[in-house]
Amino acid sequence: MSYMKAPLRQRHILDCAKKVFAERGYHAANISHICAEAGIGRGTLYQYFRNKKAVFTAILRETLERVQALMLERRPRRMPRPEKLVRSAVVDWSAERLEQLLHTVFEDEQTLRITLREAVGLDVDIEHLLGEIDDGLIAIVEGDLRAAIDAGIVRELDAKLTATLMVGGVEKLALAALRSEEPIDLNAMARETARLHSTGLLSDRVRESTTEEP
Repeated sequence: MSYMKAPLRQRHILDCAKKVFAERGYHAANISHICAEAGIGRGTLYQYFRNKKAVFTAILRETLERVQALMLERRPRRMPRPEKLVRSAVVDWSAERLEQLLHTVFEDEQTLRITLREAVGLDVDIEHLLGEIDDGLIAIVEGDLRAAIDAGIVRELDAKLTATLMVGGVEKLALAALRSEEPIDLNAMARETARLHSTGLLSDRVRESTTEEP
């Protein structure tokens, strides 16, 4: 491989490692696989990472850093009065915000696969990182909910609990898709999650008031 500056070399190693971990799984992958994918020798990799776990941890830490950056830059925009809104617009807005969050954090299917399937249960340090990632995601959704509650768009509720349900639900849907090798459709997952939590399970045919004509 031609000469590459240290930051670019490290980036290249992590990109190749993501591919290897996503395709082989953490336990089946080894340093040789990563080096072969990156076109480097072991000595070069060890200049940047102590071992396989250090490479894997660096990938997860990048995900956490994206979550933390999003927490700082994303602020709920000023919301209109609820009387001026229709439910479909609220669902669209909620789905858009949730999908944006998911695409920012899980840049590609490899990152999603590593975070949701390969990292769980590896060891205490990895679990701590996963917990921080989840906490960050939940905090961002919670912020949106609190803004909507303050604006009178969402009823009074436990914003943290609801945010946990929303994030956990999407993660479970994505994990199920990964296990079955189905295509990952974050747009559909975000939309259904937003619709469920915005309008509930009842169909539009159920009347909102007993005073309405049958």
